[in-house]
Amino acid sequence: NWKEIFLSNWNASKCEHCWNFSMRRNNELTYPTVSVIEMPYLDMPDAVKELYNEAREIAWKSPRAAAALLRVALEKLTEELWETTWNLNTRIRNLQKQGLPEKVIKSLDILRITANEWGSHAGQIDLTWADNSDMVIKLFKLLNFIVKKTITENNEVDELFDRLPEDKKKGIKDRDNQS
Repeated sequence: NWKEIFLSNWNASKCEHCWNFSMRRNNELTYPTVSVIEMPYLDMPDAVKELYNEAREIAWKSPRAAAALLRVALEKLTEELWETTWNLNTRIRNLQKQGLPEKVIKSLDILRITANEWGSHAGQIDLTWADNSDMVIKLFKLLNFIVKKTITENNEVDELFDRLPEDKKKGIKDRDNQS
């Protein structure tokens, strides 16, 4: 059971059971926004997560704007990975030299290039409206994949290593210090 208020072409509804509101304009849901885009990984750095969530909120309305925000999020993520040279392409090259897996590097490049093309080099990649919604969802998945491979998996291994008995960790350290 919903109680409804009509204002011109706006419609506000309040659920009598949970007391939550919804807003529609011209019969289009504007609040709350419903997203099929996955949530950011828990290990995503806060500055990156903030941009990810902002992009997630607008992706249904403007996939190109969401892609642009994801590119900025990618820049922030490379900074979190201790790569801060001025150019994102150079940062990716440097991360590759540091040994990031090939699939991560490809994901970084896909996100960088696709967001660049949508925002500043329109027409070089065929991104019709029909393609944008599907493609931007994939860009979100790529950013989560990059976080998983560069942060989450490392955190999981570190957590397991920390659980090892201290004498075993000392033995590993002694082994690694041998010439």
